[in-house]
Amino acid sequence: MSNNKFLKGAFILAFAGLFAKFLGVFFKIPLQRLIHDEGMGLFGLPYPIYTVLLGVSLIGFPAAISKVISEKLAVNDHYGAKRVFKVSFFMLFTIGIFTSLFLYFTAPYIIQLLDWPQEAYHSIVGLAFAPFFVSVMSSFRGYFQGMQFMLPTALSQIAEQVGRVVIGVGLAYFVVDKGVGYAAGAASFGATAGGILGMLVMLIYYWRFNRGESGKIKAPLIEEKTWHIIKRLSWLALPITIGAVLSSIMGLIDSIIVHSKLINSGFTVEGATILYGRLTGKAVTLMNVPLTFSMAMAASLVPAISESFSGNRRVELQEKISAGIRTTIIIALPAAVGLSLLSQEIVHLLWGKAEAGGEILRFLAINVVFISLAQTLTSILQGMNRVFIPVRNLIVGVVVKMIVSNMLLVTYLNIIGTVIGTICGYIVIMFLNFYEVRKMVRFKVEIKEMVMIPIIAVIMMTMGVKLTFYYGQLLIGIEAISTLLAVGIGVICYFAVIFCMGGISFKDKKFIFF
Repeated sequence: MSNNKFLKGAFILAFAGLFAKFLGVFFKIPLQRLIHDEGMGLFGLPYPIYTVLLGVSLIGFPAAISKVISEKLAVNDHYGAKRVFKVSFFMLFTIGIFTSLFLYFTAPYIIQLLDWPQEAYHSIVGLAFAPFFVSVMSSFRGYFQGMQFMLPTALSQIAEQVGRVVIGVGLAYFVVDKGVGYAAGAASFGATAGGILGMLVMLIYYWRFNRGESGKIKAPLIEEKTWHIIKRLSWLALPITIGAVLSSIMGLIDSIIVHSKLINSGFTVEGATILYGRLTGKAVTLMNVPLTFSMAMAASLVPAISESFSGNRRVELQEKISAGIRTTIIIALPAAVGLSLLSQEIVHLLWGKAEAGGEILRFLAINVVFISLAQTLTSILQGMNRVFIPVRNLIVGVVVKMIVSNMLLVTYLNIIGTVIGTICGYIVIMFLNFYEVRKMVRFKVEIKEMVMIPIIAVIMMTMGVKLTFYYGQLLIGIEAISTLLAVGIGVICYFAVIFCMGGISFKDKKFIFF
């Protein structure tokens, strides 16, 4: 399978993810104005429970399904691939029903146990049936990703977000007169509506993709047992789920130690809360935007690597590993440097001239490179059946983060200390993953294409950004316009240098322009 196919899949998912994030802005801004802080509080209360339930029960399955299906297709076992999908569909169908019914019927008890306002009941019920549709959608996503066909997943992501925005906000407008609790519940139902639309997109693609194939694929004499498929999918999904939970722990550690450490080092409760809000509400939010690409690359790489690894095609495997790492660096490096260069200006652009938080983003943005490479290398290891190694490396990274953050938070660095701790943790994870990949596959590390050309391009981009912003302020005097011009010129400078110096090959150029 050519590198172009999995790279194209990664870019399709990345563009869909960015577009979905853009649509998300049109969800929270009007919703905030409609139901205000109280309503947003009611709307947000059930989401941690919802995400934990989804994470524990579902998060690892799409990757596991795509991996097993790609292994079957690598040896031309089309019947086996179809059977894996059918088993996974009914397994996730069952998980989804159980999770949704659990949320629906335990809503009153959750409110009582956690001492939430009674109006939060509507938000829980609005979310309750989203897990079912997301579960069904996940099985289809794993199926198509296993065939390295990413368009259905991308379109379902967009449809899911459109449903959430249009239906969620629309219903909230209709029922807001009944009370803020009803409006928050209607907005929460947007997640369920989005799941329905996303699932319908997958069903349509599945029907079109398999139309006329019924009866053409013959069953083998010995059919793989259903229990064996369930056990294999669960075994593969478990470490991916653990890894995702451990990644969340990185943020959980901050929520536990940062606030108290800042107070102990002399900050008031209000001052510590403000600093923590700048970290999570602004810096982390902006850092997550370019990470959309690395998540898309990870989803695309797992089945691609698994296919080559299962088929014992070593040269193809080496090429895919090199292409995945090189593409990640080419995208992540300018994103990190650009966010860091214009950190304060971007915060002003999005939140207002008087808003702070850019100083935190200036440091945290650098972590885009390390997180992106860590995720790409994790997906490579998962594709080569080394699913528990990334979990071990992630645990080491979490420990490093805790030690460094605890040491630096009480110094003059304060909140920047936990940022440095997070960066150190992901640097360790990245290098440990890289060591394990290199130990398994002696792929070629192309210093010129992977390192030198992107660095030179970033230097030229930096000069372009600085000059554009300076003269923009001098001639126009409006910071927002100067910032947008600087971003645009920076993108043009970077990719012009990359193309001219051969950082992107002819095949890559052909792929990028389709």
